[in-house]
Amino acid sequence: MTDEITLKLPREPEFHRVAHLVLGGLAVRLNLTIENLEDLELALDAILARTDPSAGEITVRMTPRDGELETVVGPLTEQVLDEIEREGDDGALGLRRVLESTVDDIHVDGAWVRLTKKVTSRG
Repeated sequence: MTDEITLKLPREPEFHRVAHLVLGGLAVRLNLTIENLEDLELALDAILARTDPSAGEITVRMTPRDGELETVVGPLTEQVLDEIEREGDDGALGLRRVLESTVDDIHVDGAWVRLTKKVTSRG
């Protein structure tokens, strides 16, 4: 059986810290390196910062698997999904570029994005 943590949060920025606390606790439990934790926090922040606070709840689901951590976030608006799928050819630090530099795989499925990060344990 795979462990899974599911958070349903209001989209207001002050609730983003709750997702950070849970991610940090999971990182401690999995004994992740600080680099892995920072990458995951940056990726999650990049998405959450672009959500519309008036759009109701957002779900963040974290699932540790053998050697990786999968994080699913949604539902997202078309604008955010377009930014995830758009290749930034102007050199700007857009959402796609942030995600590509912090996680190993990005998959958009409907209004949801799945981020997969290969993780290593400390020591």
